[in-house]
Amino acid sequence: MIKEQNISTVERRRIIIEQLQKNKQVDISELKNLFDVSEVTLRKDLRHLENKNLLIRSRGGAMIAVKVGEDLSVKKRMVINLDIKKSIASTAKSLIKEGDTIILDSGTTLMQLASHLENIRNLTVITNALDIAMKLSDFSKLKIIVPGGIFRKRSCSLVGVTAVENFQVFRADKYFVSADGINADGLFTSNLEEGQIAKIIMSNAKENIVLVDSGKFGRTGIMNFAPLTKIHTLVTDKNIPQNYLNHLKESGIKVILAED
Repeated sequence: MIKEQNISTVERRRIIIEQLQKNKQVDISELKNLFDVSEVTLRKDLRHLENKNLLIRSRGGAMIAVKVGEDLSVKKRMVINLDIKKSIASTAKSLIKEGDTIILDSGTTLMQLASHLENIRNLTVITNALDIAMKLSDFSKLKIIVPGGIFRKRSCSLVGVTAVENFQVFRADKYFVSADGINADGLFTSNLEEGQIAKIIMSNAKENIVLVDSGKFGRTGIMNFAPLTKIHTLVTDKNIPQNYLNHLKESGIKVILAED
């Protein structure tokens, strides 16, 4: 344990960054034990470092800031804000009705949503995410459609010209999509091929439903694949910044906050 009287604020913050670089995320309770300081002090530290774009605060701690255009693998994304993603997915499940035809984007939040679909009758699910399709194959009541394409390992999804052509002909009641970032300009992704597919689907679906945790707000990516006007409903957690919550509602977007 590093006693508060033996360390300066600057040094404590340097050590926090070291912990982030090593572990990719830090937990408030662990930092409290490490430094023997109050949670209020640590939250000030994290807020300061976030303002320096050195980390992204999340519920109970922080994660290392992802660089613009950095494309994390599904395995790495899976451990980031997992509890929050589960909560968002559980809440989003209530938006799916018997007889719906839905499209599921690739990604860890959508994988969590897929795990809730077992008992919805006459549900047709279209997805280019092979890991999600395999998860859904366990559920006998579902009809699953997987468009062809080139397998992309990092996202476990099918992309490319064939995927784009196939998605141009599909129509769905609801499209559930996530994003690497969201701000006043819209939704961002770190992969051009997946962004191109998402852009096509959002133009064809009756309702576009975005699932993002609060850590995605204020972040960008290399491609803006949809303006906010394309979003009908957004499901996020209660830590969404107030300015974004106000802006989304003013833009006519239905915002649903997931329960803990």
